[in-house]
Amino acid sequence: MSDKVSKQIGRRDFLRLASLISGSAIIAACAPQATATQAPAAAQPTPTTAPAAKANVTIRATSQMAIDQLNGFGATIKDQLATKNITLNVYQTTMANWSEYADKVITQIAGGEQVDVIMIAIEGIPLLGIKNILVDLAPYLAADPATTNMINTDVAPVLTDMLKYKGKLLEIPFSWNNMILYYNTKIMGDAGITMPMHMTWDDFLQLCQKVANVKGTASDRYAYNFWPSGVFGWLSWFYQNDGQGYLTDDQVNSNLNNPKVAETVQFMADLVLKYKVAPNPKGWDEAGQFVAGNVVMRTCGRWCIAGLMNQKFTDYDLVYQPHKSGPILTDAGTDGWGVSSKSKTPNEAYDVAVALSGPGPSLAMTKLGGNIPALKSVASMPEFTQYGPKNTAIFYESLSGAKALQAPTNFNVIEPIVDRNLAPIWNGEVSVADGLAKGHAELQAEMDKIKGQ
Repeated sequence: MSDKVSKQIGRRDFLRLASLISGSAIIAACAPQATATQAPAAAQPTPTTAPAAKANVTIRATSQMAIDQLNGFGATIKDQLATKNITLNVYQTTMANWSEYADKVITQIAGGEQVDVIMIAIEGIPLLGIKNILVDLAPYLAADPATTNMINTDVAPVLTDMLKYKGKLLEIPFSWNNMILYYNTKIMGDAGITMPMHMTWDDFLQLCQKVANVKGTASDRYAYNFWPSGVFGWLSWFYQNDGQGYLTDDQVNSNLNNPKVAETVQFMADLVLKYKVAPNPKGWDEAGQFVAGNVVMRTCGRWCIAGLMNQKFTDYDLVYQPHKSGPILTDAGTDGWGVSSKSKTPNEAYDVAVALSGPGPSLAMTKLGGNIPALKSVASMPEFTQYGPKNTAIFYESLSGAKALQAPTNFNVIEPIVDRNLAPIWNGEVSVADGLAKGHAELQAEMDKIKGQ
């Protein structure tokens, strides 16, 4: 998912929100005991002790989402949590990608930092599962029919399945993402081009050559830019060619030696090196260049709408990514809210996870241009299409043609391997064949280490 959350909407720096709900421990005075006398028992007042009010509990939740979105989430559930004497302290932990985020959360917990509720995407679920950092939610859900019903009736099963590890649900689904092609409507309109909702790789190349204007100057206009951070963006291209990813479908072995993968990477490299219609994605300010008109098309999830809203940029719309063959149109990754196994107040942590997964935070995220809501009821609200361009509906509609991100327990190790071995291909330092051969050897060696887990 990758929400994966984009760099331009605040996926960096540690920020801690002030508590959204104030309160202090309230200690109820006990009624005084009656003094024993010789009077008949019937005349004696019955000794009573008023139950002590529940002390306020502070729950700390971490997420990579933008701080304005986290603030909005907290505001929608403030009163709900106040009735349970819970103070929510949600803070932002931002890293370059989900694998680094997973490592960071593990480090925080190992260092003794209080982490009660964790939001993480599919990329980190197996890793946090095998390390027993997220608890199995089954016992909580068994005693919570309302949340169980919400998950079973209002969330697509494929999204829930992404948040399971060895059959155990580790998070309540909150949002998800895919990769969709964004394009500049003004530039395309000025060029007399009507964008098709679906196109082949050949169609896409011809389109790129029509709108690119690259002469090696500061005013160069590239036709397209690849997603520059993490494998979520690369995988969406791989899947367009018979659904072949960087791993085999069983996620046991490297698939970088598959001819379909080589064909895909060659096409991607040719856009950069041969046809010069795309820049080297590494180190390029994709978001800023798109708004400035220096790149006409980009691939991103719904989270990129937030940055465009902040820039008040509206000259864009959406279509599906270029397609080679097979039934897969995009990749998909889900995130959710789970309970840390290290929480000293797990019941309250679960209450917070439930509240954060509800329609209030989901709608707040939608209005801020964030991820695609996991709740179908929220995605069906007019706000979902209102806060976005004309074709916003294709985000949720694409789920029927989506394939889940490949994320084994060593995702935090294999993502850098894939990324590191693709980079010199985009640079033209190595051929596609040599780069993938080296990457395959490294990737396979790491996959062999976890066989039998």
